[in-house]
Amino acid sequence: MLRTLTLLAVLAAAAAPPALADEVRCPPSLTVQVQPEAPGGWSPYPAKDQHAFAGVALVEGDRTAQMTSPVPAPAALEPDRSLRRGRAETRQWDFPAARRSNVFLICRYSGTQATLAIDLPRTVRRCQITEETDGRGTVPDKPATPPQFLCR
Repeated sequence: MLRTLTLLAVLAAAAAPPALADEVRCPPSLTVQVQPEAPGGWSPYPAKDQHAFAGVALVEGDRTAQMTSPVPAPAALEPDRSLRRGRAETRQWDFPAARRSNVFLICRYSGTQATLAIDLPRTVRRCQITEETDGRGTVPDKPATPPQFLCR
């Protein structure tokens, strides 16, 4: 079934927890307008699909240029630290006070290629994500608990 995802994303901002001025969080869900491509003789009917927060990527550089580039995906920054505790893994990125280049955040959502992206304020010094892991220490595709993410 061929479908084109129209990247008309309507944030569920009402469901997002309030953030302090220096904090950046991904919205907990994303609504995507889906417009199917119909073969001859068929009539397409659009729909809105809801997608849960699934993870992040932090990228250095110009957000607009990299997100609109025909290259598949911008190269994500590797975390500075990673810590496993029980069935959870926390990854952390640290940023110097005198950061010269732009860093932006890409929020990913389950079941869609649609993403959200935002430039991190230069006041942000650290980002952390904690994700559930399975018995082998890998992050499952469909975790029982959503990832916890915060930049400040």
